[in-house]
Parts: sequence; C-alpha cells; structure tokens
Amino acid sequence: MIASNRKAKSPANQATLIPAVAYIRCSGEAQVDASIPAQKSSIEKYAKEHGYHIIRWYVDEAISGWKEAREQFQQLITDLARGDFEAVLCWDQNRFSRFPVLEANHYWYLLDRAGVHLSTCNQNRVDWHSIAGWLTASIKQHSDAQHRFQLSADIKRGKRAVAERGVWQGRIPYGYVRSKNGKLAIGNPDEVATVQRIFAEYTRGASLRSIAHTLNADGIDAGEGRGWAAGSVRSKLTNPAYVGTFKWNELELHNNHPAIIDRDTFANVQRLLDERQTVTTPKQNGGGFLLTSLIRCGKCGSPMCGLRQGHREYYRCQGHNRKGGSFCDLNLVKQPEILEHVITAVESWLTNPKVVQRLRAELHKQVATKSTKASPARLAKQLATLESKLTKAKRRLMECDSDMLPEVQQGIRDVRAEQLRLEAALEAARTPVEEITAEQDERIDKAMSTFSTLRKMLTKADAVLKRELLRETVQRVDVWSERQATGRQSTFRLVRGVVRVRADNLFGSLD
Repeated sequence: MIASNRKAKSPANQATLIPAVAYIRCSGEAQVDASIPAQKSSIEKYAKEHGYHIIRWYVDEAISGWKEAREQFQQLITDLARGDFEAVLCWDQNRFSRFPVLEANHYWYLLDRAGVHLSTCNQNRVDWHSIAGWLTASIKQHSDAQHRFQLSADIKRGKRAVAERGVWQGRIPYGYVRSKNGKLAIGNPDEVATVQRIFAEYTRGASLRSIAHTLNADGIDAGEGRGWAAGSVRSKLTNPAYVGTFKWNELELHNNHPAIIDRDTFANVQRLLDERQTVTTPKQNGGGFLLTSLIRCGKCGSPMCGLRQGHREYYRCQGHNRKGGSFCDLNLVKQPEILEHVITAVESWLTNPKVVQRLRAELHKQVATKSTKASPARLAKQLATLESKLTKAKRRLMECDSDMLPEVQQGIRDVRAEQLRLEAALEAARTPVEEITAEQDERIDKAMSTFSTLRKMLTKADAVLKRELLRETVQRVDVWSERQATGRQSTFRLVRGVVRVRADNLFGSLD
C-alpha cells in the first residue's frame, strides 16, 4: 500500500488538531435511539483525548455494515477527493464495515491513497503498513464479517424452534386471530363464514372471478379494506391453514389449530383447481395489453395478439395469413379505441331498462324450468343412497391394505363432492320459486351497481387490476375493422364489434 498513511501526533506536541470526519452506523431501527447517541458521545470523547478536530459527521441509520449501498458511507468515500480531512473516526472497526476481508481491503486502500487513516474508540488507529497491524485488522474484519452469518443462522434456529411449537409466524390468515399461546384461533365469525362460502361455491362450480364478484357485490371486505379478486379467492382455496395445518419451510404440523374447512372438502377443491386450470393470467409486468385472450377477429374467429408500435398499442389478427387474404384481410384495431367501445357498450347495456327487463324475465323463466324438473323426493333418495355409500367407504378405509389406501381415499373424496352437489340441489329444490327469483333480482341490482364503476376503475387502476376487472366483466370481444389506403400505407378503421358479458360472474350460472 502507498506509504502516505500518517502517524498520529502526540496531542502534547502538536500545534493544531488533526482534521477528521466521524462515521456512525447502526444496523436496526430499534438501535437508533440508543446506539447513535452512544457512539457519538464516545467518538467526541476519543477525538478530544487524541487530538482530532471533527469537521463533519456521516450517519447511516438502520442498515447493515455488509451493504455497500449505505448512502452516507458512500458519500464519505466520495468526499475523500475533497482532501479536507486526514482521519475517519468510528466507535469500532465493525461500524465502518462488516465487509469480507478482500472487500474491506479495497476501502482501506481508498482511504490510504487519499492520505486518510481509520481510528476507532475500541481499537485506536488501524495500522495497515506493518504486517502485524494489517493481520490484526484483517482477522478482526473476518470475525466481524462472519458475525452476520452466525447471527442469521441463530435467527433461523430460533424461528424453527418457535415453529416446532406451532406458533404462527407471519401474516394471520383471513378468519383467524393469534391466541395467547401464539397459535391460530377462530376469529371473526363473519370471516369464517366467508371462507366456508368460498369453498362451498367453488365446489358447486362457481369460477374464481364469479366468487370474487359476488363477494364484492355483497359488500364483504377481503381484509384491511381491500376488495376481492380471483387471486385472493384462490389464496384462500389453497391455504392449508384452513384445515388446521401449520407449515413453515419444510416443517408441517397437522391439527395444530382449529380447522375452518374439513380435509375432504379441501382435498376435493385442490383436485378441482387442477382440473379447471386451462389458461394463465398475464404476468404482472406483462405490459399494458388489457384484452389479451379476450379479443377475437370477427372475420375469421382467430385470437388477436398485442402489438406495440412506438407508444401505441394495437391488436392484430393472428389467423389472417392462414385463412387467406380474401377471407380475412388483416384485422387490426387500436387498444384505446376498442377499450372505449367496450366500456360504452357495457354502460349502455346497464342503463337500458328493456335489456335489464328481458334479462330478469329470462332468469325467472330458467328458475321456473329448473324447479319443475327438480324433484325433492328424488334428490333426497339419491342423497340417502350416497350417504350409505359414504359410510361403507369410510368403513372400508379402516380395513383396507396400505397400498390400496390412496384409491379408497380418492373414492371417498369423489363421493363427498357428489354429496355436496346433491345437498345444494336439494336445498334449491325445496326453496320456493318466488324466493329464488327475489334473490336473483337482488343479485342483478348489485351487479348493476358494481359494474357502473367500470369506467372509473379502468381510469385509475394499474394494468394488473385493469386486466382482472375486464376478465370479471367481459367474456369475449369480437371486432371488425376496414382497411383504408392512404398513400403508400394502409390504415384500419374500426367498423363494429360485439361484447359478450360474463353471465356467470354477473348473475351466477345460467345453465
């Protein structure tokens, strides 16, 4: 290293004090009040006793010493070029850094090259020029660097010890609270009922989006003032905490806390989730294409894919090359234009009394038709037969060999799913038609109120929420455009379109 590192002068013989800067750092926010003042007091005392004059202070709060991205630390290194100080004062060498030795040597070199030495309250002046001094500093640096790894391991061990007792760590699941012993306990009864409703509706065939929509329409809070979306519904359906299971990394404890959902229902829902998975939601950072997988070419029926030209976003028919120019002459539409038409179409549909009246009449007709076909006596008989079958299957479960256990368990889950479907059908068959139609009318009114905010939401929300909202509202958009020649280039004008609203999300199944 360059031999410009100056030796400290004895305060008794020096005419002037050594100009220095002081660096203070603490690792956690909890240390700020105690550690920062304590370090400052010690450094001031040390400077007075050893002949230093502190011209500036650099303070990094709540950041670890192994991180390079310490704002004040990097500012100190930058200020070496000013040449107005000859020492850096710290409470301890590990306050300057907990870097690995090689990285620490780099910063020691930068100080030494600028004619600046490091002096600490606990180690005094760090001697980088003698082999003994450099080794001493390096050994301590290595020890300080290893401290964070050991601390991390200790924290992990502590967390695992807590986890092995079944104490819940992290965010409390919806419907639960943390009890005095740290485990989960049944929480708000309304939230518990909502979780059970989500599992029941999904088992009966409702989609994730339709469940989210009906929960929002009913004014049910998803927690912390948030609304429901397909993702938040799925997170409830896949959370093993609802069957009393506690999971932490590879650790899994069954029957750790009260269950909200029975294991058969949970297993059946996991199977249904796998079976119904057909398409994936666009990535969160997938850009601003909001109608991907929803928009179709009205000329040939092919999907239209997103295309960006400069700052403009378009959708172009993917099948025009395969179908031939005479059948599909490259259908192309601008996203802002088609999006405005979709919103306008939905709004006009919602505000048209004749459309709403026809919808109510059709739903009432379907309810009446179903009620005449559904025989409570026949459904009750089927249910009794199924319950007998379920009892025999459970008895067989206790008697079967281990290699047959998975097949028997799957059979029980299938029977249980059919039982739930029949129970729902029997309940519907016993409900008076007037009551069902009144409930259907109420759902229509709530749906109208919810979707009346579509334009406002699409104006303010981010791209991810916009895509989700459109998928809750729209099933498919068919568009037709017309090619227009303008000089050497062709432009496209939107001619017409058809918007198909998601009936299942708005009003439940119309089968």
